[in-house]
Amino acid sequence: MFLKILNQLKSIVSYYPKQHSYMIFGCLIVLILIIALSNLDLISKENKQELIHKIPIDKFIDVGSKDIEKTTYRVEETKIKLNDSLFSILKRFGINQKNIIKIINSKNSKFLSDIKIGKVIEADINKFDQIISLDYKIDFQSGVLVRKQEETYFIEKYELKTEKLKVYKKVSISNSLYEDGLEEGIPDSVLMDLVYIFGWDIDFVHDIRPDDSYSLIYEEVYVEGEKKLNGDILIAKFLNRDKAYVAIRYKSANGISEYFSPKGRNVKKAFLRSPVKFSYISSRYNLKRNHPILHKIKPHTGVDYAAPKGTPVRATGDGTIAYADVKGGYGNLVEIKHTEDYSTRYAHLNKVHSKIK
Repeated sequence: MFLKILNQLKSIVSYYPKQHSYMIFGCLIVLILIIALSNLDLISKENKQELIHKIPIDKFIDVGSKDIEKTTYRVEETKIKLNDSLFSILKRFGINQKNIIKIINSKNSKFLSDIKIGKVIEADINKFDQIISLDYKIDFQSGVLVRKQEETYFIEKYELKTEKLKVYKKVSISNSLYEDGLEEGIPDSVLMDLVYIFGWDIDFVHDIRPDDSYSLIYEEVYVEGEKKLNGDILIAKFLNRDKAYVAIRYKSANGISEYFSPKGRNVKKAFLRSPVKFSYISSRYNLKRNHPILHKIKPHTGVDYAAPKGTPVRATGDGTIAYADVKGGYGNLVEIKHTEDYSTRYAHLNKVHSKIK
């Protein structure tokens, strides 16, 4: 059968030129071989099984006779108290003394020798009561980090990257500067700064009127995408009784920020218009006042401000503390001497801060 097919092919090819005949014949031979080989099982099932061999993983990885232990640790955090030291804090965390001494003797441990009251220390501690890492947080963006690497402790200062975003707000006063500002999303601390900036020109107790307005641009400080605090007011404008007050922040070379008018005048005057934020006047200066208790004419040589208990009282200007104690009908009294000719008194206080005594 095969020979018969070849003879027929030979007779057909003979009609073509000899060179073309050889090419056609060669192609036919290759085609026949491909068809024949495709039907052969070159590798038996037995040989295939020999090629498939499971190799144990321990031939590649030496896992040893013991199971791999999962690292576990606990977290301790504390706020630094009076008379605390790094040693006493680590003792309070339950750190063994040998490990504490190793940290204290490590390079750059001096960064932890002057820790401040009120700051936070956070530590990761392993099951052997040893420090894995420790973070002394100086503020929201900086601190001192202790890291354990093998048997060595590395101590270094760090500072996180901060980003300041500018925020613009405009408020028309219908109820009060404070309430309307909060409704517009202005933080409490920014409103306090606004009152201080314009407090030299505006008495916020009784100068404010409906339809007064203010606008401002202030900063918000972010660390790694998270808002950490409200920054300074950069520029503010207050429209009070159709009179415009403008304050622009200027930061001097020594890092102190002050506010100036567009004409370059410092908005800070000799005295504030009001020593108390967001209060009201309960009794004005009056030389012919009828005393509410004695029921007789007795001069009132001062201005009484009514405010919630605990409201901070600000000095109306720079000066020296001349008196800070209880004094007769004044109750708790603070007297500040501003110049040889001027002094101010702050009476009927709930209490006086210990730092000014």
